[in-house]
Amino acid sequence: MKYLNSNFGRMIAIAVVSLAIGLCAGRATAGQPDMDNALASLQSAESYLNLVTQDKGGHAAAARHLVEKAIVQVQEGIAFGEAQGE
Repeated sequence: MKYLNSNFGRMIAIAVVSLAIGLCAGRATAGQPDMDNALASLQSAESYLNLVTQDKGGHAAAARHLVEKAIVQVQEGIAFGEAQGE
């Protein structure tokens, strides 16, 4: 797929995948739309951070690490909410 070789093509592909993930997550846990939206946004941010080619003085790596931790926390919050019947 030739268009994926360009940055624009990769950004479009990531956006489509992030949207699909967000829609699937929303259906799986319809009772927690804010958490689902937060998770989809964090996953999108993670995808964009993975495209960063320069570390920006360590800040890009730190941002990646924090986003990964935030994703885990949101996933755990969703699981907790589901266990509570939310």
